[in-house]
Amino acid sequence: MSERAKSGNPVVFLFAGGGTGGHLYPALAIAQKLEKTVKECEIHFVGTKKGIENRVVPEYGYPLHLISVRGVTRKLTPANIVVPFCVLWSLLQCGRILFKIRPAAVVGTGGYVSGPVLFMASLLGYPTLVQEQNSYPGVTTRLLAKRVKKVHLSFKESLKYFKKQSNLIISGNPVRDLSIRLSKKEARQHFNLETEKPTLLVFGGSQGAVAINHAVLDSLEMLMHETDVQIIWSTGKTGFQEVKERIKKYSYRIWVSNYIDEMEVAYAASDLVISRAGAMTLAEITMCRLPSILIPYPYAAAGHQVANARSLEKSGAAVVIVEKDLEGYVLAKEISRLLDDSNTLKQMQQAAENAAFPNATTEIVQSVLEIAKFQN
Repeated sequence: MSERAKSGNPVVFLFAGGGTGGHLYPALAIAQKLEKTVKECEIHFVGTKKGIENRVVPEYGYPLHLISVRGVTRKLTPANIVVPFCVLWSLLQCGRILFKIRPAAVVGTGGYVSGPVLFMASLLGYPTLVQEQNSYPGVTTRLLAKRVKKVHLSFKESLKYFKKQSNLIISGNPVRDLSIRLSKKEARQHFNLETEKPTLLVFGGSQGAVAINHAVLDSLEMLMHETDVQIIWSTGKTGFQEVKERIKKYSYRIWVSNYIDEMEVAYAASDLVISRAGAMTLAEITMCRLPSILIPYPYAAAGHQVANARSLEKSGAAVVIVEKDLEGYVLAKEISRLLDDSNTLKQMQQAAENAAFPNATTEIVQSVLEIAKFQN
């Protein structure tokens, strides 16, 4: 038994989703909400040694059960030969885990980790639920959709990819708590920036994005001379030194770091966001009512970032620039156009708010409790 449930008979929930933060953090958000909802609750995770979950899940205090599954490389490679054997072995491992902890419900948030867990759980009669982050559903979600009790989707555009519709629910992506008590002025002061000037937030995810960094660098001369914009810039580790050197003469208008620990403060300080189009990023910026210029990562699996970005663009909350068209001049012109047009920014803010799902985590937790037939 975990430290979180020492007394009584805790209700056990098993989560499977990892490999990347995009699959893991939604699971953690749901798990944390479950703990707040169910008095005697015990959370377990399934993952792999190589996935981000092997480092992050123990930090949250949850037990992590390791299995041997691995993803399929999309290119022809000898490494794919052993994948079927890994899947079979991982199914046996999952069966053993399920018999050991006997969860009330099993939740998968995509990625190759969740495939064998949800398949074996459904085969053995455990209640199962899938949460899909992207507009174009992943292979795991599409394969398991007919077997699980409920499928929670984040975009209405995803509906067309499923033959069975009766178990589909559009609820949005569960995100971390981004609420703060700082005003926009106070948030800007946190980054040592002017309180009244328009502020741009630039980031490419936890690893940064080289293409975005270079485009913003190439746009600086035009932006700094023709606008009053100031910038909060998360470069990622690989781009930090280059950016830091090249912005020296504008450092009074640019706060730069390789990573932003307090993203909720950065969101609060900003008028406009430039970012990739990962599903969780889009969930956060819409929750914060922020207009955005999206530059989808072109090599994301099945082009899902492009699909995510186009969905938000269609709603009116974002402008999309595909990477092949990304140049400093193009980016500077688009930033200037938006920041100079307060009416358009307000319309994009409203569209972002309309596209957000503020109750996503609560709705998903309610579904988990329903399939588990649990009552407080």
